[in-house]
Amino acid sequence: MDRIYMALLFLMIIPILICMKYARKIKSDVASSIVRCLIFAIITILSNGFFAFSGNETFAYLMEALYLFSFDMVLIYILQYSQQYTRVFNEVSYIRTGSFLLAYLDGISLFANTAFHHVFTLKNVRYVSFQMYHIGTKHIFYHLHYIFAYCLVFCIIASFVTKIMQIPAFYRKKYVPILAVVCVIIVLNLICNISGFPLDLSLPFFVFAAILICYLTLYRSPKELIDKTLSIVVTEMNNMVICFDINNECVYANDRAKELFRNSAVGLSDVSEYAKDWIEEHDIANRDSLEWSDQKTIDDQVHYFDIEYRKLFDQKKEYIGFFLNLIDNTEKHLALEQERYLANHDTLTGLYNKNYFAVRSAEILRDHPDEEWLLLSSNIKDFKLINDLFGMEKGNEALKMEADLLKERCHEGIAYGRIGGDKFAICMPKARFQEQAFIDAIQAMGHAFNNDLYHLHIYIGVYEITDIHEDISIMCDKANLAIKTLNENYARSIAYYNDTILNDTILEKQLVGDFDQALDEKQFCMYLQPQMTPEGRMLGAEALVRWQHPKRGLIFPGDFIEVFEKTGLIYRLDRFIWELAVQKLAQWQQEGHSDLYISVNISTKDFYYMDVYKTITALVEKYRIIPSTLKLEITETAIMSGTAGELERIEQFRKYGFQVEIDDFGSGYSSFNTLKDMDVDVLKIDMGFLRTTKPENLEKSMSIVNMIISLSKTLGLSVVTEGVETKEQVAKLTQMGCGVYQGYYFSKPIPVEEFEERYL
Repeated sequence: MDRIYMALLFLMIIPILICMKYARKIKSDVASSIVRCLIFAIITILSNGFFAFSGNETFAYLMEALYLFSFDMVLIYILQYSQQYTRVFNEVSYIRTGSFLLAYLDGISLFANTAFHHVFTLKNVRYVSFQMYHIGTKHIFYHLHYIFAYCLVFCIIASFVTKIMQIPAFYRKKYVPILAVVCVIIVLNLICNISGFPLDLSLPFFVFAAILICYLTLYRSPKELIDKTLSIVVTEMNNMVICFDINNECVYANDRAKELFRNSAVGLSDVSEYAKDWIEEHDIANRDSLEWSDQKTIDDQVHYFDIEYRKLFDQKKEYIGFFLNLIDNTEKHLALEQERYLANHDTLTGLYNKNYFAVRSAEILRDHPDEEWLLLSSNIKDFKLINDLFGMEKGNEALKMEADLLKERCHEGIAYGRIGGDKFAICMPKARFQEQAFIDAIQAMGHAFNNDLYHLHIYIGVYEITDIHEDISIMCDKANLAIKTLNENYARSIAYYNDTILNDTILEKQLVGDFDQALDEKQFCMYLQPQMTPEGRMLGAEALVRWQHPKRGLIFPGDFIEVFEKTGLIYRLDRFIWELAVQKLAQWQQEGHSDLYISVNISTKDFYYMDVYKTITALVEKYRIIPSTLKLEITETAIMSGTAGELERIEQFRKYGFQVEIDDFGSGYSSFNTLKDMDVDVLKIDMGFLRTTKPENLEKSMSIVNMIISLSKTLGLSVVTEGVETKEQVAKLTQMGCGVYQGYYFSKPIPVEEFEERYL
């Protein structure tokens, strides 16, 4: 019987050896722990059998010691395996080392028990008809051995239980069977230990444990997990996966595909027809895979798909069907279309934006090279005022209104868009342009929008395209240049571009570009126009600027002053002329001409770009002149604006000792109101407003001048009349009481050297 039992033990070892062979092929820490565990499991099985049926007492002691020690090692490697497999408790090196140290000490004690019997003693007991060794007396070291062993058991069970409680049910089958068989082994071992039965009934379960651990850990669980995971992934994925057999019949569709077709009138049963259509549209007879994009209308809704076709083969490489992987890009496609639309269109009006208008216009011109084309650009006058008075919503309403007018009047073959702010542009055939139609549209929009505070007026610049390859932005610039010629003209709404406009613009840019060099090289020079008494005595002069350009010769103020005022350079030029005037006054006063004065002009823009008072007083103090000899001419328009502290500065000038003149008096609209609100010293009457084409109006004009001169005397102001050209004008004005004149009758503006030679 003992031979039969031993034979059974050896048969039990064979499956364990097979498991060891399989585990050794796998290079991992878990597999390594399993191999070591199985080695000691074999030792445990054999040593228990040799112990129970040993005929020699000493040999029985050795085998029982080996059995108990190897069981410790089995538990240690199971614990190591459980930590690696469950990853619940990180393996701590000093605990691992301590476990092995205690196991080795326990082993030494167990093997020493053969001689000293300090752990346990053996007795020979008869079971049925068999004589077997059995543990008799159990000492403290024996109980310590089992305490250590069951501590290891507790840690093993704790690892598996913790892992099982933490994970979803899907993963638990990896751990529950192993925990169950470990518990069976421990329970049977505990029963045998308590009952004193010499054979360990848990040993057959070592075989089950070995097979189960290897199978679940190294084979079945990973493979099954992969299969089930892939199955879930395919089922739950956003892509639509549809599988077909060799007859092109649908045999499988994941949830995403079912959702699309089940909710439609097509139904899953008709999916095969879609598949056949797709296959017939592409040459896939000799292809194993193919990818393409397509669109299909399902239930009156267009869907955009990226489609992957792939044939399926079994392990013998025989064709068993195919599958389609459909990615529904409908939302992405619509979002892309929306993004493309927003990239090409103005979000407020829905018209083409600046960039896409240029693209479409260039395409139209390129496609119709034989036609004559116009480019129109529009601009709402004082559009910023709409926003300031009524708010952004009202301004947007005006822009939308103009956009709607364009949509109504511009049909196929015409490109139009909003190119920025309140600017719109149109590229259209010349033959289809009707000026009156655009004027009518402008007036209609004005009637719809006008109110008591604001009257909407739109200007249109028209550029006739001469070179269809010219950059569209340059065409728009030329149309905008035409708009600038309208300036403040309310009577006209449409202006046409010509080369003169461009030349003037280029000339203006050249003037601005030459300004810094001209100032550094003192190309600007001061001319003086004398101010005379009726008898011809010179009292002083007005300082006027001329530009002695090295290439263009002498340039008069009318050609550059307005340009410099627009570009903000005028204040630098004025400051330069002021200093020339102050220098000349200082020279005259040193030569004994302290009774002479020079009048200088102060521009409206000067008050915005610098501290005029501080600048002029600094020049007076630098050159030590008499302040009253530098007269300051400020235009009526500048005084009336009063937005940059002009009125306060005038009062400061007069307190300092300067004489302040109102230039061009009578050319504005609030002259008398000006005299009421401020104190000045001199009025300069502009003779320009006396010029009239109707002889009957001349008498009225002279009456107005007579009234102004009389009023000035009443207010204690001096009067200078400029623009005097005839002897008769001098005679009449002298009779009215004017005592100082300036004009071509006496002298045109002349260089300083000529002025000094003639009058000093």
